[in-house]
Amino acid sequence: IVIALGLLKDQFVVANVNGEQISRIELIRELEKAEGKRILNSLVTQTLITQEAKKRNVLAKDEEIRDEIGKIEKNISNQGQKLDDLLAVQNFTRKQLEEQVRTQILLQKMVGENIQVTDIEVNDYIEKNKESLPKDANMDEVKTSVREQLKQQKLSEKIQELIQKLQKEAKIDYLLKF
Repeated sequence: IVIALGLLKDQFVVANVNGEQISRIELIRELEKAEGKRILNSLVTQTLITQEAKKRNVLAKDEEIRDEIGKIEKNISNQGQKLDDLLAVQNFTRKQLEEQVRTQILLQKMVGENIQVTDIEVNDYIEKNKESLPKDANMDEVKTSVREQLKQQKLSEKIQELIQKLQKEAKIDYLLKF
């Protein structure tokens, strides 16, 4: 029994400061106060996205997730860094990255298929921002970059609209008060 209590102590006590113990429950309470609402809202949003994707029969295949992570890894490698090192610095696991990529793929499939950027929008953007463009810039490259930037902006707006719609229509009962 004494050995079992000694092993369980680590489950209840997270630090010992000059003989005074700090319990896991105290730690959890402080974490909830500091970040609980943000994290809970994030989990609720993730659940809403997953539920909507299931309702629409939208899937993110493992191959799609691997391909997207491969692109991320290549971009990071081109900058002379390693993905695993960056994940470690951000206290992020590959599994968490996979889940984040899965969510992005689901969102893109649900809202991003009909996003169009016109030549007029690209030209307007370039005209409004011509002072910030390098004088010797290759205009084809600039247009391609601007088109992609505008597409990402529209995608972000559509994603926010979907999330707000899902939150508004959902029945969410918060049982934990912050």
